[in-house]
Amino acid sequence: MNTWLLCSGLLALATAAVHIVAGQRDPVKPFLKSNLEDVPKATLLACWHMVSVMLLCGACTLIFIGWKGDAQYYTLTYLIGVIYVLFTVVFIVVGTYFFKFTALVKLPQWVLLLPIGLLALLGS
Repeated sequence: MNTWLLCSGLLALATAAVHIVAGQRDPVKPFLKSNLEDVPKATLLACWHMVSVMLLCGACTLIFIGWKGDAQYYTLTYLIGVIYVLFTVVFIVVGTYFFKFTALVKLPQWVLLLPIGLLALLGS
């Protein structure tokens, strides 16, 4: 068993649940009610659900490999860790563009994404 990866996976699973449940209420429903044209609206909704799939797949992979502790898959967990760290960078950059110095508060998703990535990297 690899505790670092297991913890990373469990945190990723919780994050995926928050994304799927709370995300539908907060950003998605108001966005769907907006006056945006249907094609960009459908495209952005598909991207939202692609992120949901990515979060779930990453979480399940980290949990499975963390539970097994199989070192032959550590390159995969390393790449998943890098992806989560890059997700963090995206939120910080986009947040800074829109909200300047309040970015870390306005878009707090980085608070969950960064630990997942760092734990995955440590476990790899």
